[in-house]
Amino acid sequence: MRRLEPSLAKSAAGLPTPRISARGRGNPVTTRTAPPLRKRPKTAAQRWAARFGILFAGCALVGGGLGWGIQSGWLPDQLAWAGDSTMTWSAEAGLSLQTVEVRGRGETRQADILGAINAARGAPLLALDIDAMRERLTALPWIVSAEIERHYPDRLLVTVKEAEPLALWQRNQKLFLVSRAGKVIETADLSKYAKLLVIVGDKAPERAEALFDLLSQQPELKNRVTAAVYVGKRRWNLRFDNGLDVKLPEEAPEQAWQRLAQLQRQYGVLDKDVSVIDLRLPDQIVLRQAHPPVEEDGTAPAGGKSKDKAT
Repeated sequence: MRRLEPSLAKSAAGLPTPRISARGRGNPVTTRTAPPLRKRPKTAAQRWAARFGILFAGCALVGGGLGWGIQSGWLPDQLAWAGDSTMTWSAEAGLSLQTVEVRGRGETRQADILGAINAARGAPLLALDIDAMRERLTALPWIVSAEIERHYPDRLLVTVKEAEPLALWQRNQKLFLVSRAGKVIETADLSKYAKLLVIVGDKAPERAEALFDLLSQQPELKNRVTAAVYVGKRRWNLRFDNGLDVKLPEEAPEQAWQRLAQLQRQYGVLDKDVSVIDLRLPDQIVLRQAHPPVEEDGTAPAGGKSKDKAT
């Protein structure tokens, strides 16, 4: 009895098994079914090209629609309508300006700050142009910086930082108030700043902060300086409270200032009969007498000038 193998049996791999023919008793004839066609795998370049093509097509579609919306005016109109609707809604919801709180104000008038803010009561908080407000505030003479915050539902908090008066700048026989940052502060009343140091020179306001940092290194000397002249846009001459002038060098003024402090502690040089102390030379100090001695015949030294002494 012949035994036929099932022709539709499947292998473990899932493919049809070879089919055996039963035509005769000879060797069975084996036929194989053709394997399924497989697509050749795409290269990386082809895959990226396909993806880029899809992406480009999508961007073109979106960009074309966006360009049409802008050119036709539809998109700007819709954005403007949405903005106006939002502002109207926020005002109707109670998010409107009712109170302005100002902090840090000293010299600047409240009315000037409110004028720079320029916001009407009841204006929608979301519609306030904070950047424009800040720009107008910092344009005021005293204000150096300003921070503006919306505090919902109805308050605006304004914090300003005012300039620190540092010195009085003498120019063309007039006095101007100068801040630490070198900014000239326009103010009509200088009476309460009469005790500030007077500085002279074209670039003196710009160099004033560096000068004060130098003077602060020796507080006992700084308190006696009443004026400073910026000479040749490169160095300072200092006037003390007793009329004495001290000439600082262009290079290493800190060392010269320290040396003067040592001389004052040891010898009280600032309180001697001296009109000028020249510290411009690094290896010596030149002193000029304020009242040179009178000769025994009652005449002053030749030329009537004081003599310089080097130490």
